[in-house]
Amino acid sequence: MAAAHRTGEDIMKLLGVRALLVTTSLFGLVHSARAQDAPAAPDAAEAAQEPERADGEIIVTAQRREQALQDVPIAISVISSEGLEKSNFTTIADVQFLSPGVNYNANFGGGFNVRGVGTQSLLMSSEQSVALVIDDVIQGLPEVSFAGPSYQSLTDIERIEVLKGPQGTLFGKNSSAGVIHIITANPKLGQYSLRGSFSYGTKNEVNAQSVVNLPLGDALALRVAGGVQRRDGFVKDLFSGEDHWGYERYSLRAKLLWEPTSALSVLLQGEYRYLTDNANGLWTLRNCGSGFGSFRPCAVNAPYGLVPGPQNLEVATDGLSATEQKAYSLQGRVDYDLGGATLTAITAYRDLYQPISLDTDATPRRVYSRNENVSGGTQFTQELRINGDAGILNYTLGGFYYDARPFQRGSNGGTQNALPESSPILVSFNAIGPFANQGYGSWVKAKINSWAVFGQLEAEVTPGLTLIAGGRYTNDIVRQRVDYFDEPWLCRAAYASGGSCHALALPLTSGDTRVKASKFTYKGTVKFDITSDVNVYATYATGYKGPMVSHPANQPQLALRPELSTSYEIGLKAQLFDRALTFNLNAFQVDYEDFQGQQRVGVAPIFYYTTTNAGGLRTRGVEADMSWRVAPGFTLSGNIAYIPTEFTEFAVQCYDLYANPATTPGQCNYVQPGLPAGTPPQFNAAGYPLIYSPEWTGGVTADYDATLGGDLTLNAHASWNYRSSSYGVVADPNSVNPGYGLVNGQLSIGAVDESWTLAVFARNLFDQHFVGGIFRTPLDSGANNSTPLSTIGYSNIPALDSQRTVGVKLSFAFN
Repeated sequence: MAAAHRTGEDIMKLLGVRALLVTTSLFGLVHSARAQDAPAAPDAAEAAQEPERADGEIIVTAQRREQALQDVPIAISVISSEGLEKSNFTTIADVQFLSPGVNYNANFGGGFNVRGVGTQSLLMSSEQSVALVIDDVIQGLPEVSFAGPSYQSLTDIERIEVLKGPQGTLFGKNSSAGVIHIITANPKLGQYSLRGSFSYGTKNEVNAQSVVNLPLGDALALRVAGGVQRRDGFVKDLFSGEDHWGYERYSLRAKLLWEPTSALSVLLQGEYRYLTDNANGLWTLRNCGSGFGSFRPCAVNAPYGLVPGPQNLEVATDGLSATEQKAYSLQGRVDYDLGGATLTAITAYRDLYQPISLDTDATPRRVYSRNENVSGGTQFTQELRINGDAGILNYTLGGFYYDARPFQRGSNGGTQNALPESSPILVSFNAIGPFANQGYGSWVKAKINSWAVFGQLEAEVTPGLTLIAGGRYTNDIVRQRVDYFDEPWLCRAAYASGGSCHALALPLTSGDTRVKASKFTYKGTVKFDITSDVNVYATYATGYKGPMVSHPANQPQLALRPELSTSYEIGLKAQLFDRALTFNLNAFQVDYEDFQGQQRVGVAPIFYYTTTNAGGLRTRGVEADMSWRVAPGFTLSGNIAYIPTEFTEFAVQCYDLYANPATTPGQCNYVQPGLPAGTPPQFNAAGYPLIYSPEWTGGVTADYDATLGGDLTLNAHASWNYRSSSYGVVADPNSVNPGYGLVNGQLSIGAVDESWTLAVFARNLFDQHFVGGIFRTPLDSGANNSTPLSTIGYSNIPALDSQRTVGVKLSFAFN
């Protein structure tokens, strides 16, 4: 682990220099080339790269072809490159502050929630309900840490499209709740350009980016984008003196575009990302529980001056908590104009490697200080589709293949408060698979193969009336096995009471568990244009998320059924007053069955996280957004979403005859249908809201541009984003995270030709404290059926922007 970290530091330094200097070197070539020969005017093929935009019109690819945003009968939020730049947010997770109805779950194995629904799972074969797509390629590999995809930095982004509701017809099986599609900028033929920015802010926050576009002849262009981000930690460790939650991120992307004829376009892309942090989501104690045995986390930390509380930003730990991530990707895209139709082929490969560590007892004791995992894998995707027109018919037909090989290799242990602190041997907390109690490390390996055929037809059957029908047939095969390996420092729990280190000798394996499923999902939409600028639509759609394999502790692997959804939606899209006002409104309901939900099972020290077909849920609500061009240079926009969610069935574990502190004894008597005889009673959380799902989200943005004397421009940008309270643990009112609102702003002055811009900015201007989530502290929930009944301790997940950040930024652009 240490060697890998040293290697990572070397790579970071190398990439940091290259990412920042490569564009400078290339720009030298640009100037040299320009001195010899001025670029020719763009030809027709190049002009075709940029779709024509009417005043105020936004072009999207939500239906896998270019369309005006207001013509697409889907609830979509579009975040432009300009909007991203002015927000000064730094990662993909910050999309939640820029789009209504979107939230990020920062807990174990978390990800995005759209309209209240998302997947939380630590399992290798798990998929997200909200697909994260970058340049038309699904990011399917699980990123097993608190941070997950939030660590992907934003560099040279053209726009982000947030598609809400099931999108399985065109985007695949793991988009049953929505899609977040990130489109990065492509090379531009015949154009020399260099742009970049450097910002410095609170906690030594540095964000440096640079992009160069270099033509290499009439039909060839190269675009290189590099970025460096870093920030000091803000969670103080009272034992080690370290500041946790600091990070460093480096990225480098190159794109090569070749257009030898007006009919053929070939785009090649390669990217490398590296990051490291010293937290991996390390939590802070919020309030104290019964601990387990004689171990009390709060009491152990008290001598160091740590005071638990809702605003606690201090820890006291002795173990390593860190994430390191390396991600490589290669991608090729070919578009060929057949005359009346375009054939597109996209081939992509991704490799992910991520060591993580976490001091799980969150104290200076060695009770559970070593929790070390290496996860990652490879992913290959191939998509072939054709888009075309035939009379009144517009069609998309295609096929898709997906092959992923994720893995997780880990070991964890501690004294369990039963061995001396100086013991060279620790006892295992392994909670994976049938031999979890044998004191070995575990190696989970999965193989996921999926193929699909899909199609969508659209026809304006009468003037103003358009019908859309689409379907997708998906076939999935998931295989998974758990093997075990020896660690010289690790034994089973029985060792602490005088037992042997291992009761069973290696090799030990779960064997292969295989689950297969196939499903045809479909959608139908009716759209009616009341005028050329006002339309209404109604959609019925079904969704599907593939099967998976769970590995509960000391039990055989468990094959889970697919998760299914049914969606109903109506909407209105309007542009009024010569398109000065844009207004969109939609109402929806989505019902899910066989929901794949994660929960914690057992109490300390025998507990683990697992995923089951936990039941059903329903999400419904209303979303609205508006943009008003009040005057030249002055725009107001706003959005609001009201989304009450509820479980229709969700079997959760009971704690000491309680499902949660608000549940009276006697209500813990539910056994989910289909479970084997002898299953301990559970609590049915039907009627409770989904986790990380506030009922209300919304925001307001104001943007003002003015021309000053001396060829200068002034821009003032301000935004306010609000989200109401939400649960962090199913049916547990003690985990409710209070609502909060954030004010962000930027004031800039620069040249009219945008050759330079100087700005001051602030995130969370009024220093509003909030946390990313609240959950039950792993070793602070007492013992099962204790007398008196145990109390449960809770912890905070710190949020990066929970304190005010102010800074300055210099941007430049040369064309």
